[in-house]
Amino acid sequence: MKNKYSVPALAKGMAIIEMLAASRDALGITDIYERSGLPKSSIFTILSELENLGYVARADAGKYQLTLKLYNVGMERLSKLDIRQAARPEMEAIAQQLKFTVHLAILENDKARYIDKVNGPGFVQFSTQIGQTQLLHNSGVGKALAAFMTDERLTHAIALHGLPKTTEHTMTSPAVFKSFLASVREKGYAIEDEEGEAGIRCIAAPIFDHSGKTAGAIGITALRSELPSISFDAYGKLLQEKASAISAKLGYSDEKQERPR
Repeated sequence: MKNKYSVPALAKGMAIIEMLAASRDALGITDIYERSGLPKSSIFTILSELENLGYVARADAGKYQLTLKLYNVGMERLSKLDIRQAARPEMEAIAQQLKFTVHLAILENDKARYIDKVNGPGFVQFSTQIGQTQLLHNSGVGKALAAFMTDERLTHAIALHGLPKTTEHTMTSPAVFKSFLASVREKGYAIEDEEGEAGIRCIAAPIFDHSGKTAGAIGITALRSELPSISFDAYGKLLQEKASAISAKLGYSDEKQERPR
């Protein structure tokens, strides 16, 4: 269904921003036209306004590239998230104790979005980035967040993003996925066993805020060889304890927790 409140000019502007962000090199009007099919006159007008606002700058040969203004806007937003401040000490403690990469994620647009990351001191480092998103069904933090969504919202998320098969282990059945989430609520933590990427395992636990709503999820990422299945329960309980400590800092108490309906 078409959104009656859509703003085509804004949509075109955001498409150009995303195109510039995805490109390693600066882009000219013709480059953007060939990639998007937008009218050159519109591209010129939008780029001129973005330049006036400080979001893009001219490079060589009349081409354009993004400035760091959007990054600064994003970092300003991140700085307002109390959960990052509450979680950071626990994340650092986990990274030092387990030697694994630790991620903090929130639910945004029915996906899990990383808002903080602490690399473990081990040799293996993962290329995940703050701001990166993960689907709910094939990531540890995604499953931890999905477990406490209402059935209505979860069904909407599945309809919106699907359950794409990324490895031979990925759950692609809504019924199987929802059944798994019931076990996450029971255990208090979620396992992702080579479902997003072969050879990679994750464990995550949900974080709750003062109102009992899911505020985010904290998770570890490791190579399969370094995270044997025999350790799942011990590490899961450790993450659950750390997530509970973060939740307490956010004012959470058991009596306020919202269960999915």
